[in-house]
Amino acid sequence: MMDWISWTNGFYLLGICVAGIATLVAAKYKNIVKEIGDVAQKLEEGYADGELTKAEKDDVMKECIDVFKAILKAKWGLF
Repeated sequence: MMDWISWTNGFYLLGICVAGIATLVAAKYKNIVKEIGDVAQKLEEGYADGELTKAEKDDVMKECIDVFKAILKAKWGLF
């Protein structure tokens, strides 16, 4: 029994608990993470030529609004 109780196994158990909590959080906020990824993708596309045009800024702002809607939906379920 004492072979099973060690610092190494304790840290391993702690790592499993942290990974489980991260999985639960990621499942709950999956849409928010997806929308933030879309914002990053639009920014990458916009800055590909070195600067943002008015249309590209509008696309990025639309994606930011989608992030805000996803946050509201996750928090209060309004939409």
